[in-house]
Amino acid sequence: MDVQANGTTLYAEQSGEGPPLVFVHGMCGDARVWADQVTRLADRYQCTTYDRRGHTRSPRTDLADTVELHADDLAALIEALGIAPCVVVGSSGGARIVVDLVRRHPGTVRGAVVSEPPIGALNPAGFAAMIGEVAPKVKRAAETNGPAAAVDAFFGALCPGLWAAIDEPAKDRYRANADMLFADLGMPAYQIGEADVSAIRMPVLVVAGTHSHGALRGGARTLASWLPDARFLELDCGHVTHAEQPGDFARAVAAFASEAASPSDATREHG
Repeated sequence: MDVQANGTTLYAEQSGEGPPLVFVHGMCGDARVWADQVTRLADRYQCTTYDRRGHTRSPRTDLADTVELHADDLAALIEALGIAPCVVVGSSGGARIVVDLVRRHPGTVRGAVVSEPPIGALNPAGFAAMIGEVAPKVKRAAETNGPAAAVDAFFGALCPGLWAAIDEPAKDRYRANADMLFADLGMPAYQIGEADVSAIRMPVLVVAGTHSHGALRGGARTLASWLPDARFLELDCGHVTHAEQPGDFARAVAAFASEAASPSDATREHG
């Protein structure tokens, strides 16, 4: 379905009944990256997935892409669907958006699950080194073989577990969103510090992969250490935890969502 939110149209899907969960995909993805998680959780929760602005079925606009713009989109989507406050789950770039959502739109959120948000301020030296490793590979691939090859180079470098696990049609959906790879990489740096994070007063589950890049793992650990009400979980996988360890990820989300549920939600969930 198409939802009017924050001056644009966002494609969204809903499945299941119960307390609301909203899933936010990362770079070049779309709502379909969460299909396995929805299958695992829709028997207990109302699951909402959507294509972020500029991805697949949600049009790109003339506005410059920023973390804050995408977080405003997400807040408006939640309000338009009438599911606030909900538990929001984000992976990678989607997790970075969720961090901004809980900071600036706390009324829309009851709790958040964030898996390795790529926020340079959480690990400045590590992120600088990571960009220094990956950027030349992406640039060389784009110049030699075009945008789709740049997507392959990026995900092959930072998300090898995901890229090995999904089939070519799934990879093609990422490749089709190659413009958003460059838009995401060109976003202004997301400015956040310990004082900003320590002001977040809701429960947050921070997830990391034991085999992910050290900059991303380190950033996740820092985020968890700054949050006043954090839980930290490491899964035996790489960066895209929900795709590489789907069962463990879904169990963690369900346990966290149950903990974060309001009394009325808990009654509906356990009936």
